[in-house]
Amino acid sequence: MSGEATRAAGGPRPRWRSLLLVWGPLTVALLALVASGQAGAVARAIGDARVGPLLALLGVGVALPVVHARRWQTMLRSVAAEVPLPHAVEMTVTASLVNYAVPGYAGSPVKGVLARQLHDVGFGRSLPTLAAEQVLDAAALTLGAAAGLALAGPSALAWVGELDGPSWPAVLTGGAVALGGVGAAVLVVRRYAARFVERVVASGRMLAADRGRWVPVLLLTVAYWGLNIAAVWLGARAVGLTLGPVALLLLANVPLLVGLASPLPGGLGLREGAMAGIAGVIGVPVAAIVAAAVLHRGVLVAALPLALGGARLARGYGRWR
Repeated sequence: MSGEATRAAGGPRPRWRSLLLVWGPLTVALLALVASGQAGAVARAIGDARVGPLLALLGVGVALPVVHARRWQTMLRSVAAEVPLPHAVEMTVTASLVNYAVPGYAGSPVKGVLARQLHDVGFGRSLPTLAAEQVLDAAALTLGAAAGLALAGPSALAWVGELDGPSWPAVLTGGAVALGGVGAAVLVVRRYAARFVERVVASGRMLAADRGRWVPVLLLTVAYWGLNIAAVWLGARAVGLTLGPVALLLLANVPLLVGLASPLPGGLGLREGAMAGIAGVIGVPVAAIVAAAVLHRGVLVAALPLALGGARLARGYGRWR
């Protein structure tokens, strides 16, 4: 009875749903890899990986959350919120680790919650900065993917002509449902969250009006994008591949964009699958790219605790001084 009462009262739900979302796509990807007959080649490529590029990749992995945190710190200053860089790095790394463990888009909300609890930065103030981060990252990846497609030429899009046309009834139905959902959300926001929305809008205006910080934010966005590009290149070098500009732009930007939009934890499975699919289209060895994707993922995740430890050491050193 107590278990039934707990479920009826909205208590803890079975964990199998979360586990399915976390491990399901990864399991499917592994099964597909085994079925393709390339699992052995991927394993050999990982086993023969070069140490030098992997160490360089680890360094890039440590730098990524630092640059990300510095950009967020800069935008927070635009909304009159001051967070020391070591603290911003800690929150950024913690949010990334949570994003790997929990289905859904948990990273940004976690940063907002931590900023409120640890530095008294209201969610209404931090929300525009968190949204701006997502927009800037998506825009950089989209421009990078577009540049790769433009350099690849029409042959890179030949597969599009083989797709079936859209089902217009389905499109219209989906559009109607989406509009209905947006309308319902607007009504709920106006009814129950008007004051919060006012704070968010005010902070968004402050962020947009602080033009003196636009250039640093854009430069940090370019630096963050460039580090992500370098990470993919180093992952490929570790397995003996040297990616040209077109292959690098496509393999670095499109899969990361897919991962950014995916509700799965860290885009697990989808990002690697996208890299394999693109490699097959542009003529890059698929087994080597899958090995590079696995190494890329593993090393960047391993770098997160190192960045967290460095931030805590920097914070402790600051207190000691």
